Amino acid sequence: MKRRALSWVSAGSVTLAALALAVASCDRTEAPFDPTKPLVIQVQLNWVPEPEFGGMYAALQDGLYAAKGLAVEFIKGGGDVPCAQLVASGRVPFALVSAEEVLTLRARGGSIVAVFATFQENPMAFMLHEANPINTLEELWRSDSTVGVNVGLPYVTILNEKYSGADLKIVPYTGGLATFLVTPDHVQQCFIASEPPECKLRGVPVKIISVAEVFNPYAAVVATNEKFLKENAALVAAFVQATGEGWRRYLANPQKYNPAIVALNPAMSLEAMQASAEIERAFIEPAPGTGFIGQMTTARWEALAKQLVACKVIEAVGPVEQAFVAPEAPKP
Repeated sequence: MKRRALSWVSAGSVTLAALALAVASCDRTEAPFDPTKPLVIQVQLNWVPEPEFGGMYAALQDGLYAAKGLAVEFIKGGGDVPCAQLVASGRVPFALVSAEEVLTLRARGGSIVAVFATFQENPMAFMLHEANPINTLEELWRSDSTVGVNVGLPYVTILNEKYSGADLKIVPYTGGLATFLVTPDHVQQCFIASEPPECKLRGVPVKIISVAEVFNPYAAVVATNEKFLKENAALVAAFVQATGEGWRRYLANPQKYNPAIVALNPAMSLEAMQASAEIERAFIEPAPGTGFIGQMTTARWEALAKQLVACKVIEAVGPVEQAFVAPEAPKP
């Protein structure tokens, strides 16, 4: 399908549906997106197939993408895959990134726009053995604990400024569980729905301390790049709508979809995936009456921008309204 650039519509105060309508009203010589003709679309994941992407796999399994004319292919990610850079450069039309990556890359001139936010609450946390007497971020950061964490993370800077952390022993986060499982006083960063249920299944009871109280960006954010959005607003809206419905179906019945995810990632057991799906539900579904899955607000993006500037992750940030396009609320 031949594409050409269209005049940009400011993203902040419009939904994807409104943007698609505005773009469709422009003078254009090419045919609009035709959902009856399947179009191959690649989506770069920022981790391996796990329940944190469950809604997208549900949309794929139930034919929600196909119904909108999209033949979606998911590309497995990992810690060394530069998802934000790949989507900003146009190497892939969609990628899963963190909200802070969106603002950081935009501050450095990158062309990236968020269109859907999976996790409404930050799913990153610190994981401790259940017998550890520490129960709060302040207690942890004022202790002499050994903590496995990536030191460049914004919330580490925030905690250092808030509670000093002078006595902490920071060690590199390896991404594995080997050290943690055999070291009762070890603490490490974790994804709230991944390592904790895995430890429980291995007979090692743990507790978690969320970092959301000090740093609460959206996570597992679906992003595209400005050029692709300009030229394919209706396609982007279709992808987001299918993804939102996929998440509603997945959270209602994860047992239906997890076997297919396990087949793609046998390193994680079906039992662990079931536990993960139950944990992540509260981080993805907004409280009743407060919104819908995938939503984003200007206030949340502005709060994140201020923190990133305060932490000196970036020197300044442009209008956050240009960093995201809010998905449309699902119809009743």
